Amino acid sequence: MASPKPVDSGLNERVARDQRNAQLAAQLAKEELAKFRGPIRSGSGLHGASSHEEARFEYANKRLAALRAISANPFQVMVEVYTEVVGENGRLQEKEQLWYANEASSSNEVFNGGGGSVNVLAWTHPGVQLALVTDLGDCRDVKTSGLRLRSVETLAKARFDETMPAVSAVYQPGGAVRPRKAEPRKTGLKAVKLDMTRDQVQAFISRMSGMMIVTGAPGSGKTTVAFQRIRFLFDQQGEREAGDRLVAYTPELTRVFLANENLADQAKSLLMTQLDIPAFVVDAVGQFTDRYLEQVWLYKHGARPRQRKLPALQIAARTAVLGLSDHHDLGRLWEVYEKQVVDRLGDAKSADWLSIGATDKRMKTLASALTRAADASHIVRDPLKSSITMGAVYQQVSRAYEAVRDALSSSPRTRFDELFQQWLYWVYDPVPALATYFGSRESEGAHRIRRGTGARVNEAEILEQARSEWNDRVYGPEDRPWLAWLLRFALPEAADPRERFREMPSSIAPAVNSGKRWTHVAIDEAQDLCVAEASLLGSLVDPDGALTVSADFRQIVSPVHGMQSPDAFKIGRSLRGKKTEQIYPFARNMRQSRQIGRFLQGFYEVAFKERPTFDVNVPLEDKKPQLIIAPPQDHALRVKQIASVLGRSEVVRSIALLQINEDEQALVKLRTDLEKASVGLANIWAATGSGLLTTSVERIKGLEFDACIVLGLEDVETASLNFTLNRAYVALSRPARRLVLICSEYPAILRKVDKSLFDVIQS
Repeated sequence: MASPKPVDSGLNERVARDQRNAQLAAQLAKEELAKFRGPIRSGSGLHGASSHEEARFEYANKRLAALRAISANPFQVMVEVYTEVVGENGRLQEKEQLWYANEASSSNEVFNGGGGSVNVLAWTHPGVQLALVTDLGDCRDVKTSGLRLRSVETLAKARFDETMPAVSAVYQPGGAVRPRKAEPRKTGLKAVKLDMTRDQVQAFISRMSGMMIVTGAPGSGKTTVAFQRIRFLFDQQGEREAGDRLVAYTPELTRVFLANENLADQAKSLLMTQLDIPAFVVDAVGQFTDRYLEQVWLYKHGARPRQRKLPALQIAARTAVLGLSDHHDLGRLWEVYEKQVVDRLGDAKSADWLSIGATDKRMKTLASALTRAADASHIVRDPLKSSITMGAVYQQVSRAYEAVRDALSSSPRTRFDELFQQWLYWVYDPVPALATYFGSRESEGAHRIRRGTGARVNEAEILEQARSEWNDRVYGPEDRPWLAWLLRFALPEAADPRERFREMPSSIAPAVNSGKRWTHVAIDEAQDLCVAEASLLGSLVDPDGALTVSADFRQIVSPVHGMQSPDAFKIGRSLRGKKTEQIYPFARNMRQSRQIGRFLQGFYEVAFKERPTFDVNVPLEDKKPQLIIAPPQDHALRVKQIASVLGRSEVVRSIALLQINEDEQALVKLRTDLEKASVGLANIWAATGSGLLTTSVERIKGLEFDACIVLGLEDVETASLNFTLNRAYVALSRPARRLVLICSEYPAILRKVDKSLFDVIQS
């Protein structure tokens, strides 16, 4: 008989130490709370509290929350590490350290007293995060721009289920100490904080500035890590190396743009309740673009929004013409726009504003200077290199322009400014450029319409209607991002009105708060943007700030609107430096059971003819996906049976029935049959609510459920709409535990998928 394995004395020592430190940290946190006094507002200043005062209040609030969290539950992880940090003298300092971290803390707390010292750090601390995903004995260099931390070597670590009254944890080295049974994972957006994968941590701490693109499969944590980076920048900006161009990261200078408004409630909940970030940072892309256009387009020369209501199919067709453009169209459109500007600047000598001082040589000198600026320009496709924007032209003619204004008395000067503003908006009018470019590309437009609508409209007629409206200076919602994009780069950026043509707005004013430009812009589900929206948003962040993009370009679901690559973000991007962009692909699907994940891998390989870019979630076991083949008249009965069975499951709390291609008429009929069968239903198209959810992939994009019933897979390979395979892929990736496919016939696409990955039930 083998002798029992000896108890690891090191483990016992660590458990005893951590037990003492937990009690000490809780005790000292309570003592700090008892004497905590927050800062008092001075009440001085014409414009409210100063930035320094606001920073003091922010720090006090973070510390108060940390003390409360630590006093209730001291810490959730422990790491013993050997670190290298850049000191104040610029030299590397080496140190062995013991750190704890609390998932509810955003500040680093050092408790001294009771004969000991305990470091309980914020969960966002880069050293803690690296140590948790680094193997024991391995040294991880911090390949980042800006952080003082240069390397971390993990000596030991532990994850705690409980620290008081007794330690419950898993140690490395050592093993389990009274661990709790893991609770089933709930669906929905959530912060992973102290349990990120190595890929997620690398992205999370990678950059304190520049652009970070997070890609990956459904359920790989793109959105949550992108949002968590906001908290990281807030908490850890003090850990940056000193420099002249360090911007401040604050909620007021942060914006989160959601391309998919279905996620708005979940995103706000995640930010507010789990990351302590105010909801005002969240904005919908469409709403912001509309507001932006109204703020910068002050004189429209009679241009007006479309008033008549178009049928849904016509709206889709019109959207497809512009919404399916790629980044090359941005450059080509800008080239057309520049030619228009050059031609119209060349007509300066016949402008109305000359009448204000018809006999004044200064007026003629200004007109000649504007004409020379046009003649000297070079047509380019990059708006950042343009010599013909308002800002660039002002620099060339400022002396003549200011001389005119200085020579005029108050009333004539006001009239001159008014006429000159109207003339500039005519020179830089975005509507004719849009009409010239898109109106002349008939074959491309017809192809996009055909793919976007399934060839259900007359493409030539739709294009003619578009041209007619543009010629009448009428624009629709599909045109707004492009009009805004042109004006973003045409208008001057200068904040001081004395450094630009008067009465012309600054193109970045909508992205300025209290005189400071946004320092961090985060964009979720970026593949659902059109290229004009992507370029516009990417251009607004401070040049020394951060841009975070979450996207999976296999998850474009709209047949008429979206991007297939991140290239549009390179056009007009404001960020400074050569290596401003880094892409981080997440490889593990953590949403779904192993069975659904393997099925999704098989589908991905067949649908997209390439190896899957993600790994399955091995620890989560459940049932194989089911394919039920039944005639259409039996679908309602099958749905009722499935919903009844799933409703009795202990692990299924949310069920959604999803159409791959939205068909309102078919869904209404199915809902009628389900109601007759006494199936409780949520409102049609609802993403949440009591009863079975019945909706489409486009409307449910970005959300997840315990179980999904998917309809329409048999039509995927014969569909004429854009991105039908993408929609099928997204539909199959929504459920975490159970997936059921109901089809009228065996889907052709599944004949190529490994049959062992799913079960078939045939009526």
